[in-house]
Amino acid sequence: MNKADLDVLTKAARQAGKIARKFFQAGNAKTWDKEAGHPVTEADIAVNDDLRTNLQQARPDYGWLSEETKDDRSHQCAPRSFVVDPIDGTRAFINGLPHFTICLAVIEKGRPVCGVVYNPISQDMFTAVLGGGAFLNGVAVTASDCQNIAGCKMIGYGRKFKHLGWPDMQLSMRNSVALRIVRVAAGICDAAIAFGQKSDWDLAAASLIAQEAGAKISDIDGKGFSFGGESTKKNGVICAGPNLYPLLLHKLISGSDNVEPKILETKMSDRQEQTSPPKQLLHLVIGGELVDPMKTEFIDLGNVIYIGAYPDYATAYDAWKNAAQSTVDNAHMRFFILHAHHLIDPDNDGIIG
Repeated sequence: MNKADLDVLTKAARQAGKIARKFFQAGNAKTWDKEAGHPVTEADIAVNDDLRTNLQQARPDYGWLSEETKDDRSHQCAPRSFVVDPIDGTRAFINGLPHFTICLAVIEKGRPVCGVVYNPISQDMFTAVLGGGAFLNGVAVTASDCQNIAGCKMIGYGRKFKHLGWPDMQLSMRNSVALRIVRVAAGICDAAIAFGQKSDWDLAAASLIAQEAGAKISDIDGKGFSFGGESTKKNGVICAGPNLYPLLLHKLISGSDNVEPKILETKMSDRQEQTSPPKQLLHLVIGGELVDPMKTEFIDLGNVIYIGAYPDYATAYDAWKNAAQSTVDNAHMRFFILHAHHLIDPDNDGIIG
């Protein structure tokens, strides 16, 4: 059953990924705040609707829990339930960074039994079934054997660790919590710590993949996760290879005795880069005629139109919109926002890639 469910999840993720990819490449999805500090886009809703249709058609007796669907409590009644985050990493999606994922899990009695974390842009597919190991694009993955906090490859907000007085680490960041966790599962990074509150849909699929890869994962108090209960909230997350995890957990628990609780909360200032002045975020707007309006292949690279370079997404978007409005009579003429800071600094850590 788990393998059959995984096939359902992977098929649904790839289909929904096409929708997310189309919105991402167009770069003009409508955005609003569900609540203060929690943005959502029309892409989140479109992906969610597609997933719900396909998954519930395949498994009509399964319960449902999704970030973008009103909770009907079906996940508390059904023997098995889907736990879904249609786009984990909405901020990255809005900012044009390809660090977002579609997260799908099936849970039974509070624990995930199969899970998928899919990046629609890179098309990397992380998968796991309970007791069957973890895989990236069909190849088995294993968490790292790193044994030292100092110098480890950590995914997290650098300012947060600096405030807490942690040793120097190789820091990188991904907006998607699930993507941070599966990168640890795959041994790409050694550990990931998120101090802020997380939800079932952020963690269900990724936590199974991490555990099947040999990593350890819990909240920041060391408590294991159970999903689909009365509350969907979790007290942060710590994920690391088996040697590093106990060291990180000990530092978190012992260090928190001397740290005010408010310091452990993740604030917007923690998300900002440590550089002063702030790191440049260069956006280029270009356009031209495409061979196929659904593909990014220009007819003639020598005739690509350069609109300008902009220091932030909002300004670039305005320039893109003005240029795009001139193409209504030519379906093959398209304009794009290129996030050059990502091309120069792919890990978003201030180091040229």
